[in-house]
Amino acid sequence: MLSANQSEPIYVPSLLYRDEEGQPALELPPQWRGIPLNLYRSLISAERGPCHLDWPVLIYCHNITGQRWYRENGKTVELGATPGQLELLDRDYQREWGRWETSPGFTVVLQLTPETLTRLAPELTGFDLRTTHVLFDPKVEWLVRELLDEAQRGAPEGGLYAESLSCALIARLAKDYADGGKDDAPAGGLSTRCRCRIVDFIEANLGEELSVTLLAQEAGLSPNHFANCFTASFGQSPHRYVLRRRIQEALRLLPLSSRSIAEIAMDLGFSSQSHFTKVFREYTGMTPSGARRS
Repeated sequence: MLSANQSEPIYVPSLLYRDEEGQPALELPPQWRGIPLNLYRSLISAERGPCHLDWPVLIYCHNITGQRWYRENGKTVELGATPGQLELLDRDYQREWGRWETSPGFTVVLQLTPETLTRLAPELTGFDLRTTHVLFDPKVEWLVRELLDEAQRGAPEGGLYAESLSCALIARLAKDYADGGKDDAPAGGLSTRCRCRIVDFIEANLGEELSVTLLAQEAGLSPNHFANCFTASFGQSPHRYVLRRRIQEALRLLPLSSRSIAEIAMDLGFSSQSHFTKVFREYTGMTPSGARRS
């Protein structure tokens, strides 16, 4: 237990959620391009002294229940902890003291660092979350869970999916839960010329490691703004568009090419044959081998 004059940040390495061998339960893949996130153990029965954040933080209560007590500005508030609950903390959030009595489990913590916001959404100058200790938003929850799942699986979708999810999450937070950081870029889709340039670029690099950042550079936009404009123009995210084109190309190649299914998967930018088979079945209702025989 910390005395009242001891200071400790909200999240410290000792609280990282670890496996039975003591290793961090979540290691972000080297190719990770999304918002940084990590898993932290629930504080089953603990107190912490003062804390002060330097950037906005989003916390997702994955599977714990219990109670929390925070002392802020000289007042103590009692709060619940429920699976699916979100908590937003602003970049200058301060608390004098905190106490937790919760069940075992973990929370997911996403740190909206200046580096992340500058890379994905530089147009959102002054972005800061409004501190909200109890929030339920199914859309935000889904985005967080998808980011966690993608990170835990080693990012098989490549940088494109994690960046698409991150841009969507930042846009949602900026729209409904942030002060400042409003996107002043004109709403709407990409110009006809820009759409053609992006389509040509995707076709020429269909088997390469594509990312929202790379496509946005081709369009001359920030990743966040590009993702929104692309969806408005094509009715789907960049990630879904690229997956669909890769599957369409696979359908063309499978009956014609003598190359193995694994080789075709690699040629089209899939991380593995198993991932290719999974996505192929989702889009077509068939396996690649079944499509080759048909």
